[in-house]
Amino acid sequence: MVLETDNRLLMHICCAPCSGALLQRLGDEGFQISGFWFNPNIHPLEEWTRRRGSVADMAASLNLPMRWIDDIRQSEWLERWTPGDAGRCASCYDIRMDEAASMASREGFTLFTTSLLISPYQDHEAVRMAGEQAAQRHGITFLYRDFRPFYREGQNLARTRGWYMQKYCGCILSHAESDHPKKPAYVFTPKGMTPD
Repeated sequence: MVLETDNRLLMHICCAPCSGALLQRLGDEGFQISGFWFNPNIHPLEEWTRRRGSVADMAASLNLPMRWIDDIRQSEWLERWTPGDAGRCASCYDIRMDEAASMASREGFTLFTTSLLISPYQDHEAVRMAGEQAAQRHGITFLYRDFRPFYREGQNLARTRGWYMQKYCGCILSHAESDHPKKPAYVFTPKGMTPD
């Protein structure tokens, strides 16, 4: 399918496993896609670095142009929220979608979207609302779709390509809440966050 309208799309990328299948499918539809990395929520620095590196590997293998904002807010999630705080995820979506909409508007894109929409573990409606509100603030269009049917396809692609597959959402609070048996063990200290 080839689009008849301006089809420049900026995709906010949360991680490689959630993005690869979407990039291929949307590319097949005729979108001209650039990726955007902005995930200041990821803790600790070692985890952030692994995920960013995996996205860089994915972008290189798919010949994907990228925009990067390497903002790391190691203390903000601890200072602003507590475990079980219902508002923290919506606020996290707002922070990232606002920056994505701002970047898309500044760079002359007509559309933006996010790979967060593929995950069955995210609050889908909160992501959609954050994207639509950010689009309105920055005078751009948020491409909303329910990408969740492609989640397993993305996971399988990541496995075959050897892209890092994380075991928790990203923030220090989600690390504490994750019961994944292969979750990396990190020691979080007041002066910083270091691997165990």
